[in-house]
Amino acid sequence: MADLASYTGLCEAVADYLGRDDLTERIPTFIALAEKRMNRELRLRLMERRAEAEVQAMQSAVPLPWRRQTGNWDVFLEMRDLAFMDQRGRTENLHYLPPDTYAQRREAGRVREYTIIGRDLFLLPAPDGPGRLHLTYYAEIEPLGEKQPDNAVLLMFPDLYLYGALVESGPFTRGSAPLDMWTQYYSAARQKAEANEQRARFTANLTMRPARRIS
Repeated sequence: MADLASYTGLCEAVADYLGRDDLTERIPTFIALAEKRMNRELRLRLMERRAEAEVQAMQSAVPLPWRRQTGNWDVFLEMRDLAFMDQRGRTENLHYLPPDTYAQRREAGRVREYTIIGRDLFLLPAPDGPGRLHLTYYAEIEPLGEKQPDNAVLLMFPDLYLYGALVESGPFTRGSAPLDMWTQYYSAARQKAEANEQRARFTANLTMRPARRIS
């Protein structure tokens, strides 16, 4: 049985399920497409990152994380939390505004909001003094490959990768494979991963016993 804890093992497992030698060279593409799907659909703790950035007075634009390097992958997907700490140590949690409001708020002042345009974060208004940004965000899943044999998502949720890759093989199997079944298995694996996230983030309701009375 293939070892689903590595990229090579995943490729072997996908090949076993497909049972077709003519698709072996396409399996890396199926896995890459599954990763694209997961990046669109999943928001897991394993995808969360934290970063800090120094901001100068009147500096409005701050580049978002965008590093595509094997073993050091960090590509911004979605903001989870953003705070600005000014030179006095005051911290403000910033609220998102649509990009079309940026041109309307060009005056300097205490930063309270932000928007995102392209690969840049814009502070609203521009800070009237230096400070530090604290970002918590979702980043892309590190793409598997020969130089990246595993990642946190594969190690914790290998079924997502397996069934996701099998679903992406659909255009090439042309009805010769149980695509509907694989789609259902992928959906079930996704639901289990999301349920696992909910249990991990929130304290379960506990039944409290009454204190024993000491007479």
